[in-house]
Amino acid sequence: MATIKVEDLNIGFSDQFFFDTNIWLLLFGTVANFQKKDQKVYSKLLEDLITKDKPIFISSTVVSEFANVLLRRDFDQWVSIGKFVNVKFKTDFVGTKTYQDSVDTITKAINKILKLPNIQPVPDSFHCINLQNILSNFKIVDFNDSYIFELSKSNNYKIVTNDKDFQKLGSNIDIITTQI
Repeated sequence: MATIKVEDLNIGFSDQFFFDTNIWLLLFGTVANFQKKDQKVYSKLLEDLITKDKPIFISSTVVSEFANVLLRRDFDQWVSIGKFVNVKFKTDFVGTKTYQDSVDTITKAINKILKLPNIQPVPDSFHCINLQNILSNFKIVDFNDSYIFELSKSNNYKIVTNDKDFQKLGSNIDIITTQI
């Protein structure tokens, strides 16, 4: 198993993929003109996987992280634009028109992702995967990355990510990235 540059990937007959949250943010997030080169490379990979009918697995953890990253970014913009001081996300932002607009936009993006023809929601499987491995790797990378790594290892998924952290976890699975 190895770290493979996206452009060098030869898609195999039995390959299965798991896109990290940062890939979904690049492809379907609400930030325009962000890392345009990477967006182009990952968009091409997504197109190839759809054309070749290769499954892309997604977990509720990734969907949750996708939504939360975008909501927090919108909260930070709301605070900055409004020049608010000492405001809290849950008590001051949730329920506002800006929050509701953000949720609507994020919901549309999530629905676009989930309606892709080769997307396959994967069960959480938290009760089946090795929690000790997750907690051990949590010392090296964040918990969600550690969880995704273990889930992917258990299911023989290739992880597509724009995050170098996965490369710190050894070579138990293939990591597909532009970040080499």
